[in-house]
Amino acid sequence: MSTIERTPVEENDRIISSIINWVCPNCGGHMVEFQCGGRCRRNWLAEWEWANYYAKQHPAANSASSNVQTATNHARIRQAS
Repeated sequence: MSTIERTPVEENDRIISSIINWVCPNCGGHMVEFQCGGRCRRNWLAEWEWANYYAKQHPAANSASSNVQTATNHARIRQAS
C-alpha cells in the first residue's frame, strides 16, 4: 500500500471540502453538524476551526478559502434549524 504525500494546503482543502459537503474526511461517513455519524465518530469542529483560521490567514495559498465563509454560514443555518 502506498502513501500519498499531501502539502498542508492540500490537506486543508480536503478537510474544508469534506466538511462543506458533510462527509467525514477520515472515514467518509455522513456528518451531523461537525460530528461523524460513520465508523470513526470523530468530532471535526476543532479541525474546521483551524482550517477556517488558516484559510483566512493565507487566502492566496488556499483555493478553498472562498468557500469557508459560505460553509460557516451553512453550519450556522443547520444548527439553528
